Amino acid sequence: MTTPIPVYDRAPSRKLQELLSPGGFLAPLVELAGQQVSGYYHDVQLRTNDEVHVYRGHTRLVTAKRVPDGGLNLTAHSAYTKQPCAGDVLRKWRSDEPGFDEALYRYLSEVKVNSSFTLGEAKIQEQWSLVREPWIQFDREGVLGGSHNKGADFPAITDAKSELDILARSKGWPLTKATGMSIDQLAIDPQGRLVLLELKDASKTTVEVYYSPFQLLQYVWEWYAALESVRNGLQAVIDARVAVGLTPPSVPPLSGSIRAAVGFGPDLRSSEVKRRYGMVLEIVNRHLPDGVEPIETWACTDTGASLVV
Repeated sequence: MTTPIPVYDRAPSRKLQELLSPGGFLAPLVELAGQQVSGYYHDVQLRTNDEVHVYRGHTRLVTAKRVPDGGLNLTAHSAYTKQPCAGDVLRKWRSDEPGFDEALYRYLSEVKVNSSFTLGEAKIQEQWSLVREPWIQFDREGVLGGSHNKGADFPAITDAKSELDILARSKGWPLTKATGMSIDQLAIDPQGRLVLLELKDASKTTVEVYYSPFQLLQYVWEWYAALESVRNGLQAVIDARVAVGLTPPSVPPLSGSIRAAVGFGPDLRSSEVKRRYGMVLEIVNRHLPDGVEPIETWACTDTGASLVV
């Protein structure tokens, strides 16, 4: 049996990095980071196939992709391309063509986005993308490519699920379920640890909130097993983001260790949900990989992030 080989290949080509650098054609995308347009912050992320994505909350407003002739295609979902403001920017551009910055800001100022994409967990995603302490985000919706073990493939996950299901039956709770496909955010902390951050809206969910440590446990095992194989790919993304100005130059190199956290917006959990969360967390922390410290719980508001005790 061949050993699974995970990959992480979201780093841009040299040519795309040049376009994103100060003075480059796509520099206006980088300038979006950390500033509001029409009352919203926009999250700019590097993607496979030499693409750059611009998100508002949970929706992607721009996909910029290099094409073989050296130009760029800017596209989006049809919900946005059909709007009157889209025609000037969502099209093919030459890399030396003027007017891109004005067209981009006009589009982002006028585009209409359903509030379901910007409220709740989407707002929490935005808040966490802006923090600089206790870590700095460098990717969202992190997914391992190639062949690799999924979180549920590990014996520790099976054991944790068995314990949680026994607990759930004894308390009359719903049983645990399988995870999603991607970790909400990847970040790097001052010690160079890869931070796996699972985000939850504590104001609207119950089961998802108190089982979130178990969901995160599955991602921890998946990334823990893959980290040495994908470490260079992760570092390449971080280095590229630093080079173009998307990430502060003060970030350290990845150390090869993992840190895991559940992140809320405001901590609006009821006392019962907090109690259940604590019981789940206690079980989950017994099944973490060697060397990974207990899962942390954080809250984040417009004033910053704070550890929840």
